Amino acid sequence: MTRRTLALATALLAFGPGVARAQEVLVEADASQHPPDSATRKVHGDIRFGVGFGFITEDPIASLAPSFGLDLRDVAPVQFRLGAPINLRIYDRTPEQGPVIRKTEWDEAGDYLAILQQLSFNGDYIFGTYGRATVDVRVGGLQRVHAGHGTIVHGFANSLDVDRRRTGLDALARVEGDLLDQPAGSEVQLVVSDLAGQQIFGTRLGADWAGAGVGFSVFGDPFAPRALNLSPVGGLEIDKRNQLVGTGRGVAVVGFDISYSWSDRWRYLVVPYFDMNFIPGLGRGMHLGVDTEFRLGRRRAFRLGVLAELTVGSQHYDPTFFDVFYGTQRMQAQFAARHLDVGAPFYADATPKYGFVLQNDLHGAGAYGGLRLAHDEGFFFETGYRYRPGPLGHTWENRLGLDFEVVQMSLLLAHKGGFGFNIAEPSPNGTLARLDLAVPVHRFIDVTVQGGWQPVMRRAVNETAAHGVPSAGFYGAGALFLFGAAGHFDW
Repeated sequence: MTRRTLALATALLAFGPGVARAQEVLVEADASQHPPDSATRKVHGDIRFGVGFGFITEDPIASLAPSFGLDLRDVAPVQFRLGAPINLRIYDRTPEQGPVIRKTEWDEAGDYLAILQQLSFNGDYIFGTYGRATVDVRVGGLQRVHAGHGTIVHGFANSLDVDRRRTGLDALARVEGDLLDQPAGSEVQLVVSDLAGQQIFGTRLGADWAGAGVGFSVFGDPFAPRALNLSPVGGLEIDKRNQLVGTGRGVAVVGFDISYSWSDRWRYLVVPYFDMNFIPGLGRGMHLGVDTEFRLGRRRAFRLGVLAELTVGSQHYDPTFFDVFYGTQRMQAQFAARHLDVGAPFYADATPKYGFVLQNDLHGAGAYGGLRLAHDEGFFFETGYRYRPGPLGHTWENRLGLDFEVVQMSLLLAHKGGFGFNIAEPSPNGTLARLDLAVPVHRFIDVTVQGGWQPVMRRAVNETAAHGVPSAGFYGAGALFLFGAAGHFDW
């Protein structure tokens, strides 16, 4: 669980049952600790400048990463950070892109909005005798978005693409208190994964009384393509903005959920739930599950969570439609890694996720099982496996976060395919990986490592990758590795 989840779970255990939700991985790899002499100041901040060397896809890269952050939590529950990486190609290998700066990272409005890396507000207010209101707002790169019981949105990340960074909004407001001598609450969640207008957005409304909860969710992606255009030179058509060209627009998911919560307000929380979801134009499904959490240890500092779920869907229903792979599958459901893995049959069959779900028979029963472990002092681990009938029906997702004085780390490793554990297969089709690591070696210097196997637009053989020039290719994967150091001045 993350800071928001920890706070909400604590509130559930302390003030009565409600609707629990998990959020993103705990760690920001560039987070630094305040030096002791800053304790008396009301406003904290830092100026950082990182330098790294390594590879991004085919190109040797020198990376510059300036940023500026403010921490106002001693005055108001607000944190703020501006910054962006500037990646310079040391040698422009085939397919050549032209300018020294990787222009594919700066060719959309969302790339410039992503200079706002973080803006967060986390307020907790007491009113009346038993009343409590919490407001939690995050703006920036969203590592893990989770809505309700996770049957529509689960683990969605808005910036896994090598060439695209996004600034999104994830906000939750909750009011709770006593109603007829029973604990009651209501909440609203708003998600806009890209303030520039792409990707997903939606809302969830929820209410609970005496342990019983209900919720209503609507999430969609109005610009999601439904089919892809083939290029006459071979491959899929890529426009001058470095995107696949598609036809047809939009996908939406509507859901209704009910649940009941048992808790002793300190040691355990058990939430059985029943969700019903409908995807207009595709299908419908039902989810029956139970989410549990236990506080362990002498000081109850450990939290162990176990989730089990059974899913039944119609012919064209994909459970958890907006998952960690949606950023990839949105444009091309079949995730290929190398040019050797594609050809005429691949291009002819390649479809966006909407088209993939529409063309395949996915009806029947599926299941999901998840395990998570967290500690109050800055440790988080989660693993989950989902199965549904049909092709690409297995998903295995793992996340690890550390936020200690001696190391900060965030790790994502996930695979989607015919059998979800095949992460290390010879050609890792369907695999996503991302590592951010920072190790303080001096009061003002951190050693940093970034690595990943992430989605990127790949050009067909002999096609150009020049900025602003239409081309042909497919949505594949590219390696990312940068090793460097970040100097920072804190106050």
